[in-house]
Amino acid sequence: MNQFQQRRGARGEASGAINTSDSYYAGELAASTNQEVTLPTNTNIVVFSANGDFYCRYDSSAAVIPTGSIDADSVELNPSVRDVSDSGITDLNIIAPATTKITLAFYS
Repeated sequence: MNQFQQRRGARGEASGAINTSDSYYAGELAASTNQEVTLPTNTNIVVFSANGDFYCRYDSSAAVIPTGSIDADSVELNPSVRDVSDSGITDLNIIAPATTKITLAFYS
């Protein structure tokens, strides 16, 4: 698994670009259906991309779509890049309100 690295531009400035991963998952989330994703061994960074809204939970409990008033919950809407190295996370639970295509890129 590749390490996560931010690339530099031709003049040495931070570019915001990251290197490609050699470990990807891609699929389709069925509407309102939790999907558990086991992280590959040695994953430290996860990069998410989707064509619609989705919620992610990091504590091994099933993700649910929030409803009602605002309260403490453990789902996050549309995370982009997350460091999962210090948290003991071994799997993600992801749910979307509508059918959604999603990719996950993993880095060590």
